[in-house]
Amino acid sequence: MMPALSDAKNSMGIGAVATAAVAFSWGFTIVKAINMAGPALSMWRVAVGVVTLTAAAVVLRSKWPRELRWVLLAGLAMGIHQVLYILATQQTSISIVTLVGAVQPLLVALMAQFFVDEEFQWSLVGWSLLALAGIGVVVAANLSDPSRSLSGDLLAVGNIIVFTAYFLAAKRARLGGVGTLPLTATIMTVALVVVAPVAIATGNAVVPSGRDFLLICVLAIGSGNGHLLVNWAHDRVSATVASLILLIVPLLASVWAHLV
Repeated sequence: MMPALSDAKNSMGIGAVATAAVAFSWGFTIVKAINMAGPALSMWRVAVGVVTLTAAAVVLRSKWPRELRWVLLAGLAMGIHQVLYILATQQTSISIVTLVGAVQPLLVALMAQFFVDEEFQWSLVGWSLLALAGIGVVVAANLSDPSRSLSGDLLAVGNIIVFTAYFLAAKRARLGGVGTLPLTATIMTVALVVVAPVAIATGNAVVPSGRDFLLICVLAIGSGNGHLLVNWAHDRVSATVASLILLIVPLLASVWAHLV
């Protein structure tokens, strides 16, 4: 009975991460359609997430975390990720941003043994080197693309590093018994504390138009809640498997960009 239960639990985790990947993928297209500076967009996106997730946690009487070390680290990394993700998406091509993310499984595999005591999987090395080669080819092919820039490319690299830190810190918190909803709500609250000063300091803390605010709500509640699904799956699937599933995001993002 236990192996079957374990298999079912793992399958549910895989399904949740796959659904999150779909949600993340069309977030890129929405970001491109919002006429706001990166820090302001990040601030409003996170703020909407904080309000909706906190309200849901209060209504459901969720138990808030008491051990905050990993939750705070995850929130800090999430805040930095939000800023870098938006800036990178706006300053370089979507293909660059998403393909740089292809190295995340290798980063996760390298760091998971320290964060969550998962054994390193050497089979990932070959795939990750292939991904790096692919990134090199795409960057070289897009050197003259007006939608990309070196600064945007570097932001994309920084983004995937801090996202990996967020990913593993959130998993560590989940394995420590923190509930999915209060974990995600707390992470977003800490992230807002990081993002809001950046938006204010850069003079970008503006009120969005009605159209942009609607798109921000769709981005935060729809695409953004992919984080909720991934956090739920953290105690059901390994970090490496989850990061491999998320590699489908670039493919799907390209499909949505082509259709739109």
